Amino acid sequence: MKKETDWKKIRKDFPVTDNLAFFQSAGMSPLPMPVYETVCDKYSKLCRYGDISWEEDAESIRKFYDTLGRIINTGGENITFLPNTSVALSLVALSLKKAFGKKFNIITMYDEFPATNVPFEGQDIKIRYVKPLPDNRYPVDHIIDSVDENTKAIITSYVNYSSGFRQDLETLGKKAKEKGLLFIVNATQGFPVFPVDVKKMSVDVMAASLHKWGCAGHVGSLFFTTPNYRKQFPAPITGWLSVLPPDYDFIPVQKNEKFKQYETARQYEFGTMNHQVLLGAKTAFEYMNNIGFKKIRERIMEITGYMTEELSKLPVEIKSPLANKKERTGIVSIDIPGYCNQAMALYLKDKGVFAAIRNQNIRLSVNFFNDRSDVDRLIKVLREYLAG
Repeated sequence: MKKETDWKKIRKDFPVTDNLAFFQSAGMSPLPMPVYETVCDKYSKLCRYGDISWEEDAESIRKFYDTLGRIINTGGENITFLPNTSVALSLVALSLKKAFGKKFNIITMYDEFPATNVPFEGQDIKIRYVKPLPDNRYPVDHIIDSVDENTKAIITSYVNYSSGFRQDLETLGKKAKEKGLLFIVNATQGFPVFPVDVKKMSVDVMAASLHKWGCAGHVGSLFFTTPNYRKQFPAPITGWLSVLPPDYDFIPVQKNEKFKQYETARQYEFGTMNHQVLLGAKTAFEYMNNIGFKKIRERIMEITGYMTEELSKLPVEIKSPLANKKERTGIVSIDIPGYCNQAMALYLKDKGVFAAIRNQNIRLSVNFFNDRSDVDRLIKVLREYLAG
């Protein structure tokens, strides 16, 4: 007999629900209690015993990489963590510039979150921006039409941070490969709620910050690269942990010798990392995996569906694409014609409903700890405001 998921019990794991109707997971999700407890425990041990468990923790993190690899259909040796997505894509930008010089361009979307495009702009790499259709969608053929003879890569978000549009990565990745292009994905607003298969999707590079839908706090950005990518575009900088040590020592103490980078994703591990928060992220994924990522996704879409039904009864414009279910996510952006959205967002906050302003619209993002009572609270406050 299929076991029913106890969403009320799960909701209690998120104390934020005692205080707010929280619709800002697309900015940063609150922590579930098991993650909070893990991080507190790890810092407590560091306080009381120092770093005597460093090697044990490092091994646990390697196993966490293996777990993440299984989730996205790759090996753990192709995964590491970097401080954030901007750092990850800056490394990519440096590598592409070193390999191709100046006579090339990349393609990305006009309304990407700046972490996607600024690293390339910062290296003076030419970007051909694809503008969305009037319904805020980016059909695959619409993107491919922008490719020219100097294009080397397509860079896209899995889910647009403002509209919530979800890209068909499998089709776009296939088209990119047909054109001989690198396919680079910022999965921050999609992973791990929406499935990623880096092989089926032909992904060469993927970055995903996990403080949003990963429920892990500011742990940094998961960074995936294929072996072929690393061979053609090795890490453009080095650090003491990213290069092989000599046979006679466990750290790279050699001098005036050419360093050899690790062939695995360890070549991006330039120095020590915060084991305590990474182990918190490990707990976050164990927690979500115990619920089931499919169930989490279905729950988010159920509550989002209820939200859009209720919003459609109000004089608001829903800016997120809704026609195709495969393009929907937990992000719903709205505009209130004749009113100031910024003022509305502040009013919502004063009433204990937390949303965000993105692209001048009110962005509402639903997570699996939300329920219909949160939506009802949102709708009630909107009605009050609109009634004057």
